[in-house]
Amino acid sequence: MRKEKGLIEIRIAGLSDGVQEHTFTCWAADFRNPELDCPELRNDILVRVVANMTESEIVADIETATLAEFSCDICLAPVQLRLTGRYRVIFANGDEPRELESEEDYRALEHGAPSIDLTEDVRETLLLSRPMKVVCSDNPECGMLMNDAAAGTDEAHSEKNSWQESLEKLKNRFH
Repeated sequence: MRKEKGLIEIRIAGLSDGVQEHTFTCWAADFRNPELDCPELRNDILVRVVANMTESEIVADIETATLAEFSCDICLAPVQLRLTGRYRVIFANGDEPRELESEEDYRALEHGAPSIDLTEDVRETLLLSRPMKVVCSDNPECGMLMNDAAAGTDEAHSEKNSWQESLEKLKNRFH
């Protein structure tokens, strides 16, 4: 059974030691992942891989970049953000795992492997580059809404609720 060719795959068979740079352009829908196949990621995704090959290992530095179109979480105004991500994975030749001093991803590379598939690593890098909260900085009205919301939470913390007063009485009773 033949394995399907990866979306982001680097052919390593026959390459000499040294630094090789590879550039790929793809779309979020190419990953066939519902978390990436969303309206925010409509633009092309630039993937740059710098592979440093030695006799014992291949160090692949992955960089992703795309322009995403979100809505502000506060005022719903359209916001364009440049999403960038970086990831490093080390492929070692041979079966013996080595000790790593950092938190880099380490994988054993099969002897005679013709290529390395970085599709899943690129997908994860894209997912991690998405912001958890999107807030526009160009809209002054949104800034006022954000300041009003922050002021409201401060007022709520300054006023003591009846249960907080009861809790204070209990603390004082037992201390």
